Amino acid sequence: MAKRMIHFFCPSCWRGIPDFVIICPYCQYDLKSYQSLSYEEKLISALKHPIKEIRRTIIYIIGLKRLEKAVSELERMIDEEEDPIILMEIANALSKIRSRKAKEVLDKMKSHKFPLISRYVEQNINHR
Repeated sequence: MAKRMIHFFCPSCWRGIPDFVIICPYCQYDLKSYQSLSYEEKLISALKHPIKEIRRTIIYIIGLKRLEKAVSELERMIDEEEDPIILMEIANALSKIRSRKAKEVLDKMKSHKFPLISRYVEQNINHR
């Protein structure tokens, strides 16, 4: 049976790196500086993680924490994300945050390029 190895990612460029490096060999990010970030800053940074299941979990946590600082990054993701499940999770998170900016972004999602997302926001989010 083959050993399963843990895969590590640089929290700046999100490329795979060995677990023992201190400086990312690709973007030169000082991995020690990551430790000084707040929990909220680490969550926002993880929204760029290459594994979509991790991004979805991070979005869910951001919604639970009602992390208003993340709204701008969530808004950026809406235009770039192709996975409808991730987009629905973004809508759910924004509805929990409930700031003025989050509500504005949700209103924009009502005319999303994917009709599935527009309908989801219209039918499920407005009733909360």
